[in-house]
Amino acid sequence: MELKKITIYGYGKLENLTFSIHSPIHVFYGENEAGKSTIMSFIHSILFGFPTKQQTELRYEPKLQHKYGGKLEIYFPKIGLATIERVKGKATGDVTVTLEDGRRGQEELLNELLAGIDKSLYQSIFSFNLHGLQNVQQLKGEELGRFLFSTGAVGSDRLLKAENELQKELDLRYKPSGKKPVVNEKLQDLRDKHGQLKVAEKDNNQYVQLLAKKRELEKERQLTEAELKQEEHEIRYLEEWIKIKEIALEKDILEEKLAAFKELNFPQNGLTRWGALKEKMLSVEAELRYLEAKALEIEQEMTSLSIQEELIKSEKDIILAVEKFPVYEQLQNRQNQVQNQLKSIEEEIDSLKSKLHLPIEEEILLKESNTSIFLKEQCAQAASKQRRLKEQKEELDERLKDEQTTLELLEETVKEYKQKLLPKDERIRLEEHVKSDNQVRWNKEKADLLLREIKQLEEQVKVEEKRIKQNTMITSVLSTFLLLVGAGALFFEQWFLTLISFAISIVYFLVFLSGRKLAKNEIRKKKKRIVLIKEERAQLLAIMEKGQGISPYEEQKLEDDTKCREKFTQLQFKLEQQNESYERVLQGFEKWEADFLSHQKLLRQLANELRIPYELATQQIYDAFLLIEEWKAKDRESNSIYQELEEIQQEREQIISKIIHLFEKFIGMEKETIANMCYRLKTALTEEKKKKDRIETLQRKQDDLSEHMEKYQTEYNRYAEEKTALFSIAGVKEEEAFLEKAALEKERDTYKERLSTIDVQLEIAYISKEQIPLYKKILDPERQLDEKQTKIERLASRLKELVEEAAAINFTLSRIESGGTYTDLLHTFKQFQSEFKEDVREWAKFAVAKQLLAKTVEQYKQKQLPAMLQKAEENLAFLTEGKYIRILPKEEGAGFLVESHQHVFYEAKELSQGTTEQLYLSIRIALAQTFYKSFWFPFIIDDSFVNFDEKRTEKVIQLLKKCEQNQLIFFTCHRHLLKHFPDNSLHVLPAEERETSL
Repeated sequence: MELKKITIYGYGKLENLTFSIHSPIHVFYGENEAGKSTIMSFIHSILFGFPTKQQTELRYEPKLQHKYGGKLEIYFPKIGLATIERVKGKATGDVTVTLEDGRRGQEELLNELLAGIDKSLYQSIFSFNLHGLQNVQQLKGEELGRFLFSTGAVGSDRLLKAENELQKELDLRYKPSGKKPVVNEKLQDLRDKHGQLKVAEKDNNQYVQLLAKKRELEKERQLTEAELKQEEHEIRYLEEWIKIKEIALEKDILEEKLAAFKELNFPQNGLTRWGALKEKMLSVEAELRYLEAKALEIEQEMTSLSIQEELIKSEKDIILAVEKFPVYEQLQNRQNQVQNQLKSIEEEIDSLKSKLHLPIEEEILLKESNTSIFLKEQCAQAASKQRRLKEQKEELDERLKDEQTTLELLEETVKEYKQKLLPKDERIRLEEHVKSDNQVRWNKEKADLLLREIKQLEEQVKVEEKRIKQNTMITSVLSTFLLLVGAGALFFEQWFLTLISFAISIVYFLVFLSGRKLAKNEIRKKKKRIVLIKEERAQLLAIMEKGQGISPYEEQKLEDDTKCREKFTQLQFKLEQQNESYERVLQGFEKWEADFLSHQKLLRQLANELRIPYELATQQIYDAFLLIEEWKAKDRESNSIYQELEEIQQEREQIISKIIHLFEKFIGMEKETIANMCYRLKTALTEEKKKKDRIETLQRKQDDLSEHMEKYQTEYNRYAEEKTALFSIAGVKEEEAFLEKAALEKERDTYKERLSTIDVQLEIAYISKEQIPLYKKILDPERQLDEKQTKIERLASRLKELVEEAAAINFTLSRIESGGTYTDLLHTFKQFQSEFKEDVREWAKFAVAKQLLAKTVEQYKQKQLPAMLQKAEENLAFLTEGKYIRILPKEEGAGFLVESHQHVFYEAKELSQGTTEQLYLSIRIALAQTFYKSFWFPFIIDDSFVNFDEKRTEKVIQLLKKCEQNQLIFFTCHRHLLKHFPDNSLHVLPAEERETSL
């Protein structure tokens, strides 16, 4: 499949974008935050669905619009162009697939196009990013080898994770020498329970007899306790009757006395009510006398007061005039301040004149000079540019001197290195010798490899021949047994068994012959292969004998010349750069002169606008502008102050005339200061207002007194009516007779209160009112109490004996029950045994799973791994330029051995970090080239090689370009990588992008 077009509706910060792709290799270049990782995630999401909210992957939902999703146009070799569109909907989005022939579908059709490949498998094989290599960097020791083996099997570390999880589950359940795992703990508990069960068998018979005895004692104890409780209950009631006997008799006497007061009539709380009523009547009489005296005083005071009405009517005019006196003083102070301010401004103007010292008239300068905001900005910029031009001139002079010195040093160094270079003919001769020596070494290494392969093939032939002999023996024995069974069945006329035996024997024999034939064919192929490899090795040894080497001196000489040439090339490049830098400095001088002339022309124009000499403009143009601007401002300010002085004088005269008029009208023609006039007018007004307010206050008090006197008189009449009603209820007319009846009522209340107290005491007693008459019939309650106490002591003694006997039996039973009864222990033992078996079965599931995983890995190593490793070896040899030539799986467990060109074997953990990453990439690419070669999915790579140097990066890109059946989509933010790709396959991601086509 080949990606043709990417259309983004809304994904992350990318909105309404379209990218057209017309090449098998396509590069997206952009700085950080340009959206490269977002586009890569978008391709994954359209093909396999948006990440759900429960997953840790980013969903990239757009923030500025509601439309979420987009579409891809992909070319499939067998189907043609297909459009895959996915938008927001269910958890993973709603997908629509449209084929070139018009057929449409959803997830089922998309799954068919992708041949069942899911997102995790695609990312494991075809999608790379920097995190994959970072995972390699974080692994250590044995984990690294197992991770690479897992990558070689499924493209990711899922196999490694599965193995670790299974081992973790096994260790949690059982360890041979552990104590904490579940199975270990339950095995020890099962042993303890079995020991307790044996002890319980001995005590089982004695236990039954003791239980029967215990039940008898318990029954007798319950009867004794019930009888004891009944006796204690009766004693409590007898004791209570002895306590309340006296007050019960007193109650009968009080009830007889109260019967004598039955005909007495007196108001409830009559005495208290009469005392309160009498007190209120006396209080009201005293209040009436006080109010009459107060009303007479008010009348006399009102008669003595008199007021001046006209002065009060002019209150507003007087207050307004008096309140303006502070304004008058403020105006006087303000006048003094303004005069001082005017004097200060005139001094400042004189100072500005002396600073400018211009040979023109003041009136012309103030009226004709231009001090607009626009010109001020021009002057500020001109002054700033004048300073910058001066600084640029100094900087250019210094740079020119430095560049000349550096250029001269570089020219001398280049000349020295050029003289050290070897002649061209001499270098060509040395290179030919080195090439011949390398070929000899390579032939030797290849011959050693072929020898090891011959030994391996010979060992495999021996194993196959041995297996054929074993299978022949097993087949002979089994066939003979089946024939004997068939013959026996035939003898006993068991026709069905006979037929089955002969049929199985024939089928098994035919299968054996077929397998044997295949095995022999395989042995012949391997022997033929051994002969061919021996011939090839012989040819290599013959070539090696004819080869010629190179001496160490010549090799060192060639190496020194190579270094010298590299240094010479670098110096030439630096010399060219230095010449360019020197030219840029000269161009800077030319630009500075042009800017300087243009700036002088501008200064002349500004000097004419300000009406100042050109010489002043070249030195202090902005300072001169500020002084002229300030002078004009001070001049405007002085004019404003003269006008303010006139306004202050007019306002002062108006205030004075108004105050004098009022003073002469109400006080007299006396001579006073303005302040005294205001004070005397204000005092007179205040006095008249006080008089008026006092009269109004007295009138209000007089009205209040009349109202209060009327209210108190009404209240006194009401109290008199209440007195008459109270005496009427008691049946008397005078206070003395009322008090006599009150004394009788008090005596009756005393009897009632005592009777109420006795009733409360009887209420809280144990004995109810209904039971009291029965207890009155008992003649001698004290003697009956003594008899019951004697009986209680006897019952308590017997109860104590029963408790002690039961305690002895309970102690014996507890000793037997300390380990549980035999039945309980047997039940517990069986229960623990069942739980133990369940835990063992659970442990066995994980053990079998791990064993199956190990067998699967072993089958993979034997059948499928060799083809992938052969391709991975080619990739690794290409990436490392022949430094590492073979990758071998470990004979036991997971992991690889890597063979160097010196025929030294290394484990993955012994390799350098860079070589480990190259090995990881070789295996990932080999998976796509072998197991998944029928899936022509594009490689999508996001800056996975930033940790490689330039040489390794170039090798990786060349290797990816060899995978011609897979399209390459490459994302990077590193400009130096772009030189490895054609220009027509490059797309630069700017800040805003709408439509592009490559």
